[in-house]
Amino acid sequence: MKNTLLAGVLLAIGAWTAGASAQPQPVTVTLVNNQIPDVAPIVVDRNMGLNVVIRWQLPPDADYSFDPTGIAVNGEKTRGGGLRAQDQLPPTCHGGPKHVTCLNKNTKRGEFKYTIRLLDRGRNLVTLDPLIVNR
Repeated sequence: MKNTLLAGVLLAIGAWTAGASAQPQPVTVTLVNNQIPDVAPIVVDRNMGLNVVIRWQLPPDADYSFDPTGIAVNGEKTRGGGLRAQDQLPPTCHGGPKHVTCLNKNTKRGEFKYTIRLLDRGRNLVTLDPLIVNR
């Protein structure tokens, strides 16, 4: 009986974590000395399915916020290092002052450059340009 119950609990936990991993983990964006520290590329695997929601968030005690644009998607990286138009993500992603969400269609592979746009305590714009990688 104990083994059956334990197996059932482990199966339930496995199913819950498998479902929970279908979306990327939220990206917590910090501001240190009026700069955004480097943000690792957000990797969206093909097995996550279509229409993957990406969420950026600030720490609860942050004295800074996302600017009204929030996240600006600049384009898809080309082999030569340039950018071209893309159709996987909207041009801007919005939310509230402490979080932004964006819908990634995830229908093709590619690297997409985006800009994180924060307002520091003095309402000055601070930006960083990391990547979203569909693979």
